[in-house]
Amino acid sequence: MYVSNRLVKTTLASLCFLTLSLQSAEQASEQIGQYNLGEKVTKKQLSSWDISIFPDGKNLLEGKGDYQTGKGLYDMQCIACHGANGKGGVKLDPYRGAIATLVKSEGDSLTSATPKKNIGTYWQYAPSLFGYIRRTMPYQSPKSLTADELYALTAYLLAENGIISKEMVLNKENLPKIKMPNVDGFICDNKVDTKSVPCMKDCPLPNEKAYNKDVRIDHVDHLKSDCLVQLNIPFE
Repeated sequence: MYVSNRLVKTTLASLCFLTLSLQSAEQASEQIGQYNLGEKVTKKQLSSWDISIFPDGKNLLEGKGDYQTGKGLYDMQCIACHGANGKGGVKLDPYRGAIATLVKSEGDSLTSATPKKNIGTYWQYAPSLFGYIRRTMPYQSPKSLTADELYALTAYLLAENGIISKEMVLNKENLPKIKMPNVDGFICDNKVDTKSVPCMKDCPLPNEKAYNKDVRIDHVDHLKSDCLVQLNIPFE
């Protein structure tokens, strides 16, 4: 059977191209996953986002900070928006109220006719304050503060709220042990969005023992993220 040289060359070229394409696809699959989309995230890239601080102190950074250092940082980085001593936030524009105050004033309460929410009356856990400042402050350059600066600002704000002494030096060991005034002020709403026993009359309330018996949890992981499981923090 006669086959032209041109056809042979074309066929060989196609086979070579196909082989190279398959090899490239296999290598890409090994590098970036089954669907060949995007790139694998490195641990270094992920670390800039994985900065959650948990109420029990998990993931707190190494470092330390005190009241005096925190006051200096506050006056330099925070006072423009939150006011002197954390007691007077600026008004951003005519359509929004002023930035909430950070420091409790005498008479501030969550149960008064005009509830006041600030660090001294509302926040539940001290490490959450550290984590919030770390993620969001200062406004113009969030995530720019060092660990020592974060501890210092946290110490300053907690001391101004009368929660710790001005002599206390904060670190990853003692910050989680600070008991906030409103630690017990949150109500556990353990309603779940999984299948449960229908109830149309005389239904048990969330704070009644019968409620949890009538709710069927489909998987254990839900319990881990719900307030059905309370944190066991050894406050001092």
